[in-house]
Amino acid sequence: MDYTKSPKRDIILNSLSPYEPGMQRYLSLLKDLQSLMTNAEDKNEACISIELVAELMMLQEELYQKAVKKNKEEAN
Repeated sequence: MDYTKSPKRDIILNSLSPYEPGMQRYLSLLKDLQSLMTNAEDKNEACISIELVAELMMLQEELYQKAVKKNKEEAN
């Protein structure tokens, strides 16, 4: 199961280059989160630190805003 699936993630991955600033860290965080969730004993296991989730969410929001801006510029 893909625990990192979200509409924002899809927009980010489809709009931004993996070489743009922040993207390498974002992709690494997604991979780490997916791995931790896959290796959890059950869905209620506390296997992810809140710091990891917070960093991922903050970076995702920043990259999402950047992707939206890029899409608007390309549409014009």
